[in-house]
Amino acid sequence: MKPMPDKMARLFEINRSLTQSLNLEVILPQLVQDAFRLINNADTTILYTLREDGLLHFSHGVGVDEEHMKQVKFKPGESLTGQVFLSKEGVVVQGDEFREYMETMSEENYSHFLKGVFHREIKSGIVIPLLYNEDCIGVLVVDNFDKDVQFTEEEYQLLEVVADQAAIAIMNSKLYQEVKRKNEELSYSLEIHHRFTKILLEGRGASFILETISNILQTPVEYSEDQPDAGFTFPIINANELYGYFTLQKPIESLSTIDKAALEHAATALSLEIVKRNTLFEKELHEIEEQFHDLLNGSRMKRGALRKFSLDEDSRVICMIIDSKSAPIWESHTMLQKEKLVRSLKQIVSRFCKTQVIFTKADQMVVLMAGEIKRLETLAEELRGAIQINHSIAIGIGREVSIQELSQSYREATEAAAYCKKLKGKTYVTYSELGAERLWLNTDQNLLDKFVSDKLGALFKMEKEYRETLQTFITENKSHKKTAELLHIHPNTLTYRLRKVESNLGIDLNKNEDWINMVLAFQIYYYLKC
Repeated sequence: MKPMPDKMARLFEINRSLTQSLNLEVILPQLVQDAFRLINNADTTILYTLREDGLLHFSHGVGVDEEHMKQVKFKPGESLTGQVFLSKEGVVVQGDEFREYMETMSEENYSHFLKGVFHREIKSGIVIPLLYNEDCIGVLVVDNFDKDVQFTEEEYQLLEVVADQAAIAIMNSKLYQEVKRKNEELSYSLEIHHRFTKILLEGRGASFILETISNILQTPVEYSEDQPDAGFTFPIINANELYGYFTLQKPIESLSTIDKAALEHAATALSLEIVKRNTLFEKELHEIEEQFHDLLNGSRMKRGALRKFSLDEDSRVICMIIDSKSAPIWESHTMLQKEKLVRSLKQIVSRFCKTQVIFTKADQMVVLMAGEIKRLETLAEELRGAIQINHSIAIGIGREVSIQELSQSYREATEAAAYCKKLKGKTYVTYSELGAERLWLNTDQNLLDKFVSDKLGALFKMEKEYRETLQTFITENKSHKKTAELLHIHPNTLTYRLRKVESNLGIDLNKNEDWINMVLAFQIYYYLKC
């Protein structure tokens, strides 16, 4: 039997030893040793602590085979240790009770536990929960393998005091380690911040930002405007606007907190670099618009300025206007949408024309093309496909003119786009394909309304069948046979209807002037109706 020391002195000594360090690797072994020395009849002392996986893991022990005990992981409620963890109440038990609770152990835990205590049979024991703020953070166990020894209530109370002191010491240590960890993360985060700030100040560019974050994370990091795989991408956001994504070769969730913080710093740096690039892009667009402003308004452009765009005074150009039939092509509050759109258009146009200039004017895109232009209609279709994601667009294409007559092609493209906006199901119109429509594109709408009213007003007061009859007769270019067939009426009925229309309108469809007026009136009517 061990000699009985002064118990109170030992408790003070234990308390002092537990407060001398904040390192768990020092505190926990010391706790187990002190508990072992405090209880005279202790053959083993074992400390189990709760881990993040929700299991009670062997932490330290005296009188056991630690290699085997490290394999023991009790679920809450498993064995007497797990039961005390759940109930949060300590117990003094005898061997029979121990054996009953051991039957609740998993096969693996049972095997490792027996090997850990060298296959000895437990005769009595004290099992105490480590409680902190009503939460159980671990369990302290003292076992005896001598059948003639029984633990006393005094020893239980002593061990309970030790457990309370230990719980406080453990939590203080964890809190200290958490504060230390956060300070280290903050220090590292500031270091990363300074690295990326230096990159921005030195103007090293986006590629160096990507290289730096790749080195920090020890994995390749690339930039993507789109989101290929949500699990492997990290959004780059600044001022509530999405600038793209970092793409990694491992899941974002696998990164540590400090690595995610590094990604945040890199994202901020890259977003600022993108803002800088966009600012230069907007400046370039504005300069191009200013340089072509005089040409678009009928003035000449200096030869040196033309050469910047691979043009000269002998160049022949076509102007194309891209507009939207509804909402603007790009949203003014988004910084990158216009830039992405212009770069996409340049890429498409370059496949059809070697020399091109693209800039914006108000809410429209202006495309100037020079030299040999391949498949103009195909180009318009590809532009429609690139832009018309959320918008119905209208493309107007002017005629080919000399560079000094650019204002004429620009005006034609503008008028063609305006006309295209009125047409359903059509996304582009070339000015050269317009017929009489050219005459009223710039005519005051009130005059057009009056012309339609004067020529067709009486017809609109008649039954609907008379308007359909005249419209079909005009569409079929005065063919009585085709008109009757399309309307499914007898030729005599057609003749009757036409004569009644002529009578009500005071016209003679055989006279060229009256015929032309009817054709124009219907064309203007449907133009205004669009």
